[in-house]
Amino acid sequence: MQAQVDRFADTPELRDMLAYHMGWIGPDAGPRARGKRIRPLLLLLVNQAVGGTWEHALPAAAAVEFIHNFSLLHDDIQDNSPTRRGRPTVWARWGVAQAINAGDAMFSLAFRVLDALREHHPADTVLDLHRTLADACMALTQG
Repeated sequence: MQAQVDRFADTPELRDMLAYHMGWIGPDAGPRARGKRIRPLLLLLVNQAVGGTWEHALPAAAAVEFIHNFSLLHDDIQDNSPTRRGRPTVWARWGVAQAINAGDAMFSLAFRVLDALREHHPADTVLDLHRTLADACMALTQG
């Protein structure tokens, strides 16, 4: 995921905000700041349980984690939460406007990384996954 952020985030400030939110950088970076990563783990386990190769599902797992973190960035703003996982939120450090941009970037990253599934899966399957993820995002943003 970090490589995807580095690849697609065009400015150092955006990269820093995303990496900070993910718990990869900062004075208090580390496992506690990174969260549990339960959603991608569940996706990989289910994929393996139905006979898939977990490595081939990594882009989908990353996409799910990016969507989750997009929602957290926006949720922190909506709830006016100054901290998450024991550290200042992105909006508390960089401001609301930049935090919204960071959340939107996470949302976009999810769909960019999902495209990597084309390496091991048919295009129509990947398109179906894009639609499923988009539908899940619509449900998420509706409450």
